Amino acid sequence: MWMTDYPQAGKGPSTSGALTIGDRLALVRPKARRLSLMRGRSANEGLTAFILAGGGNRGAVQVGMLSALAERDIQADFILGTSVGALNGVSFAIDPSLASLARLTELWISTSRDALFPPARFGTTWRYAQKRPYVYPNTAIEKFIRENVSIVDLSETALPMEMVATNAATGEPLRISTGDPVKALLATSALPGALPQIEMDGNYYIDGGISDDIPLLRAASLGATTVYVLLCGAMDRLGHNRSRPIEAILESFALAKLARLRADIAALEGRVKVVVLESRAAQSVAWLDFSRSEYLVEEGFRETAKVLAAMPASTPVKATRIWAVPSTAPALPLASPN
Repeated sequence: MWMTDYPQAGKGPSTSGALTIGDRLALVRPKARRLSLMRGRSANEGLTAFILAGGGNRGAVQVGMLSALAERDIQADFILGTSVGALNGVSFAIDPSLASLARLTELWISTSRDALFPPARFGTTWRYAQKRPYVYPNTAIEKFIRENVSIVDLSETALPMEMVATNAATGEPLRISTGDPVKALLATSALPGALPQIEMDGNYYIDGGISDDIPLLRAASLGATTVYVLLCGAMDRLGHNRSRPIEAILESFALAKLARLRADIAALEGRVKVVVLESRAAQSVAWLDFSRSEYLVEEGFRETAKVLAAMPASTPVKATRIWAVPSTAPALPLASPN
């Protein structure tokens, strides 16, 4: 059911049960190679991955980014997602179309803070004073997921999809590409202190952003030579206002994730082209403020469209606020399931 971090290479697709992302990509690669040749591109171009990072209520910006990518006919062979990026990623992986993104936009616009985080009877301050390891129950979020995710197993998505959760005891990433999407989405978004951890197969899991919010090395190990990273903020964090302690904590969390992203990009230099799509608009939206979702979708589209319009079709990106590495060597070996 679960993919480990470094599965053994060389094994073929499994013959029973749901196909993991490794199985599905083993089947995708020959088709992708044929399409590349038909389009006049190099056969060693490899696969294209979309990575959707976490970001809570700021995740609406990713819908605009995906719309801009789709309108320019930039297609993913597979999707990796964490936390809210996993929810957006699963929705798009089920139906990778502009119509699907229009529905996802409406869903974001119609969602409110109280719908996902119902107000406490005695106020939020009382919740923080309680003796328990989380502030908000996840019952409303679970109801929201069940109502809006139309598959019963993650292996049923049209595009191969994998999300990340973190083992609460060891800190190791758990990579989920099959099984119950509801439980997986609750696990990958279980922000410590805010939401309860999730039990799966006798272990407890928390937000995937703790262990691997932007799984760039994982994308490369699965055969990607072009990766689009969809952030819910900007690489440059200077000037961000922190009005509450929770915002300072989350901002520090974001800084750590971005530092790892830079290190992973450097580690893949010469092997993978990485395009980071970012948004200053999303960075300015406060924690749990869902009132600006429509604005974020529009800004995500506008900012991404501007970047894509300036991108040469076949040369590395040369934009001040985009990190890109030219793909001049074959991808890392394709990972296969245990």
